This record gives sequence, structure tokens and C-alpha cells, in this order.
Amino acid sequence: MDDGQAVSGRAATVEMGLYTYPWDLEAEGYAAGVDAIADAGFTSVNLACAYHTGRFLLPHNPRHRVYFAEDGAFYFRPRPERYGRLRPRVSRFVTGDTSPLSALDAARRARGLALVAWVVLLHNSWLGERHPDCAMRNAFGDPYIHSLDPANPAVRDYALALVEDVVLAGEVSAIELESPGAMGFAHGYHHEVTGVPLDALQTELLGLSFTEHELARATAAGIDGAGLRRRVADLLTASWERAGGLTGADGAPTDDAASLLADPDYLAYGAMRTEVVTALGLDLYAAIKAASPATRVRQFAALNPGEVSDDARAALPRLADEALAGYATSDDDARVRTAELRDVMGDKPVLGMIRAIAPDTTDPAILSPRVAAWREAGAAGINVYNYGLMTRRTLAAFAAIAP
Repeated sequence: MDDGQAVSGRAATVEMGLYTYPWDLEAEGYAAGVDAIADAGFTSVNLACAYHTGRFLLPHNPRHRVYFAEDGAFYFRPRPERYGRLRPRVSRFVTGDTSPLSALDAARRARGLALVAWVVLLHNSWLGERHPDCAMRNAFGDPYIHSLDPANPAVRDYALALVEDVVLAGEVSAIELESPGAMGFAHGYHHEVTGVPLDALQTELLGLSFTEHELARATAAGIDGAGLRRRVADLLTASWERAGGLTGADGAPTDDAASLLADPDYLAYGAMRTEVVTALGLDLYAAIKAASPATRVRQFAALNPGEVSDDARAALPRLADEALAGYATSDDDARVRTAELRDVMGDKPVLGMIRAIAPDTTDPAILSPRVAAWREAGAAGINVYNYGLMTRRTLAAFAAIAP
């Protein structure tokens, strides 16, 4: 059976991918994990190959029921000579000649499953903490260590080396690029404390980054980035001392906020930052295709978590062969997301997504109509999150879903 061909009698025209963490396969055994995934009707295993930290409740992991992941770790063997200042953290699961990616690559062949590399790029607190000069910086100059700066040449070099390495480390049919751009202020950080209420505009402005590389690009483009930074900082400081923040009772921006939002420098600065992410995306695409021409490149529709612009979304067809529409919260939402993203992607495939864990999925009965909604809307495939986080009962529900 060829990679990506249908398994368990399902139609080969609609891919079914299951996001999977290395620590679950390590604990369960790669062959056993692949068998369970294939028996549930999935056509690919989407392995986290570079991933951030987190605390995970694992209802069927035989070794850990609660697991704290290594921060910013690679779950494949990189080529160290390819990296500059930002050196990769290699997981403890990579030993000798074996890595989770290589072990899975061997195991999935017996069941005819495709191998998809799921890669977190610039969301890396481990590197951000060690190289704060490579992280985003807010208007007050504080680094956001959870998000690397896409305008920084060292960050760019790191991201390019990462994607090249991962598609050469296994027979990867597709690579999914998560966080290829800057993140915002809201993240869900460990013991996150915010002592003043923040409206959406305050949160957006707190997520606006002013690194030395971004400010240099702004100056070159004739944008007063330094002045904009001071203005954003002053506006935020003033807003914290008054009730209502930066929006009125009707939800409209206050006069001082509206003035900032209409400022040509503010608009130009935002466009410049989108251009930085787009340029990096084009380079990532070219690097992947040069290393492995057959590997399909997938981008999430939300290129920059927390600051997705129309311009960034419009750039998707140039950055990817396929696009992921995000997690649907209802059957109607699946249809709407597919239609909207197909308008952007043209004739390029759109894939749906299902979060098969709480709070999105508390009753497996919703899964069959949700899969049907994505398929009927024209999604070329569906990615499901996540093998180790879902219950066995939920996994069994997918096996019962007709193709």
C-alpha cells in the first residue's frame, strides 16, 4: 500500500490526519500506536517534530497520566552544523541513531500511513529565554520570550535550518508550519497574572512588537517606528489609569485610540510587519521544496496568532500548497471556514480541523456530523487533535465513521 492510500476502507480522496505527540508513542510503543491510529481509520500520523512545553493530561498513556514536555525540543536528529547562534534543543528521546521521527517513519510503513511533520517554529520560550535579543519586544522594551522575532536574521536562519532538517529526517509527505510569525501578548503563560482589565485593543497594542530589527526596517521604509513605539506606550499607560480602557461603552475606540489607529505610521508599521512574515514564509517554502520537492507545505490560516491581518491571509497561496482552516466549533462553522478559505486559496486544497478533546468534544457523537460537514463543504482532508489527549472511546468513534 502506498503512503497516504486509504486505510480501513476509507476513500483516499479525503485524508484523515491525527496529531500525535512523541511521548505517547514512546510510552505505548510505535507499532502499537500506529496500529491504533490506523485501525481508527486515519491515513496519516502528524507528529510533533519541534514543540513547546506544556502540561498534558494523558488518559491512556501507559507511562504518564500527567506529563510536562521539554520546552522547545526537537524530536528528530538535526544537523548541528546548519545552525548559528540559535542552537536547537534535542529531546532526550533522541538517542544513538534513533529519534521519534525515524522510529515512527519505520513503524507507519507497515500500515501504509503517511508521515506528516508538525513543526512549531517561532514559538520557543526555551530559545527566547536564552536569547532575549531574538525575541519580540513590546512598546516598553520588554521581551516576550515565548515568541521569536521573524525580522531577526538569526531567527530566520534557525527557522530555515529547522524545516530543511525535518523534511530530510524522514519520508515526510507534508509539513505543517505552526507559528511562522510573531505571536501576540495573550499566550497563557505559566502563572500569568494581569492586574488590570484589558480590552481587545489594549491586548492588541501590547502585542505590537518593536525590536531593533523591526525598527530598522521601519526607518528604511520611512516609518517613524520609534515615535510610534512611544505613542503606543503612552496610550497604554494612560488607559490603565482610567475606567473603560481604550474602548467606550459602545465598543468603539476612544478618541485617542482612534487617532492612533488612523495614523499612517501605525498602518504602515503593521503592513511592514506582515511583509516580514510573508518574506520568511516564502523563504521557508523555497527551502522545503529545495530539500524535498515532493513534500507538501501546509500553513495554518492563522499565520500570526493574535494578529492575523487580511494581507497575511491573502498571502497564504504563495506560502503553502495547502491551508488548514482551524478548529470548527460547530458543523456550520466548518462549512463557513471551508468556504472562506477556499476563496483565499483558489484551487489549492483546504483541510478542516477537529479538536476531539474537551471542551470542544465531550460527547463523541458530535464527531460523525462534524466530519461530514467538513467533507460536504469540500475539505480535502481533516486533521484531528490529539491522539494522546483523547480517550479510547473517542478514538473508537472515528473507526465507526463512514467514509
